[in-house]
Amino acid sequence: MSKIRYKGKSATYLNKLNKITVLKLIRESKEISRAEIVKRTKLSAPTVTRIVEVLVNDKLVAMIGDGDSSGGRPPKLLKFDGTNNYVIGVDLGSTSIRAALSDLNGDFITEIEAPTQLDGGVEIIIQQVAALIDKLINRSKLSKKSILGIGLAVAGLINPQKGLVKYSPVFNWKNVQLNTILKKYIDLPVIFDNVSRVTALGEMYYGIGKKYKNFISVNVGYGIGAGIVVDSRPMYGNFGYAGEFGHIVLEKNSNYVGKDGIKGSLEALSSGYGIAEIAINKLQKGHKSQLSNLDEKELTAEAVFKAAASGDALAKEIIDSALQYLGQGVALLTNIFDPEAIVFSGGLTKSGPSFFKKIEKYASDYQFKADVREAVRILPSSFQEDASLMGAFSLITSKVLNFDSEFNVK
Repeated sequence: MSKIRYKGKSATYLNKLNKITVLKLIRESKEISRAEIVKRTKLSAPTVTRIVEVLVNDKLVAMIGDGDSSGGRPPKLLKFDGTNNYVIGVDLGSTSIRAALSDLNGDFITEIEAPTQLDGGVEIIIQQVAALIDKLINRSKLSKKSILGIGLAVAGLINPQKGLVKYSPVFNWKNVQLNTILKKYIDLPVIFDNVSRVTALGEMYYGIGKKYKNFISVNVGYGIGAGIVVDSRPMYGNFGYAGEFGHIVLEKNSNYVGKDGIKGSLEALSSGYGIAEIAINKLQKGHKSQLSNLDEKELTAEAVFKAAASGDALAKEIIDSALQYLGQGVALLTNIFDPEAIVFSGGLTKSGPSFFKKIEKYASDYQFKADVREAVRILPSSFQEDASLMGAFSLITSKVLNFDSEFNVK
């Protein structure tokens, strides 16, 4: 039987849109009645009743009691219920792999971590991921059927539609068809995307996205990247490469080269690996510092931050220079995208409030002044070291909330 068409769209398609709208409203509300849903969505009362019944049967929505009545029968209140369905998030880092199992509310059930076998190549690393997922499920004692899917955060140029890692300097991967490899070792649905965009997605669904619709999530760790959210939608760009913030050139005559091969890039000057390499270079040239007592493996960005905090002059100079460049980059993002907020996550933010104060100061040097435009809020991640994991969960959450057929609740 042919489907009824409305302005080029099938009734099935329109029903799906209505379900997405109703579930989104319920999720964003602490509690809400069907009458209020009708009022705010402009859908008919029978349509809302039917959709709510489906959502309750799917255990995505729960009835939580009666609301206040202005006369007559008190309304039944509804809330989003994420406690019956589970997702796994994996943060694939160059030094370690973290995996966690969560419900759809974003509450961790259990987590696991292991060192990344970086020299093993892509197949070995994905075998590691698969082994960690199996351990995680066994540890949780949950049925695999209750797990909707796996979200994977990966550093690099990612084309999510093609399932392709075009280039990852951290892993030295080029044109890796990651979807194909994942399917060899993992028998649950898997989605992966660039770690910075994934982190922004986590903020959008579970963090500051509840308050801001236009923001940028900047990940400053071993590398540097940005996830851009415009009108509560992540920006992908033409090929999925939007947000490669770390590869902008700020100092074309610099002698420091990023792992992308670009001289004077933001990563070369301000990333975790960039700060470490600058420190090593300066020590080799004979600069005096307490960092001289460390071997090259110990000389990390964290060590440089610690030395700066203890008053070491060379370390302070390196960190101050790195944060100036980072502030300059933030100003570029602000001037181009005009966000409400910029949210920072990653290892470099662990240096505390001084990090954010300096970024605000240096960014203001390259922005329109306060009498011309409102100041952009510079904020720490809502989830600190769990930012990438929350984002990885959100890859699946976004599919569930949009009723993607591959991720339907059981």
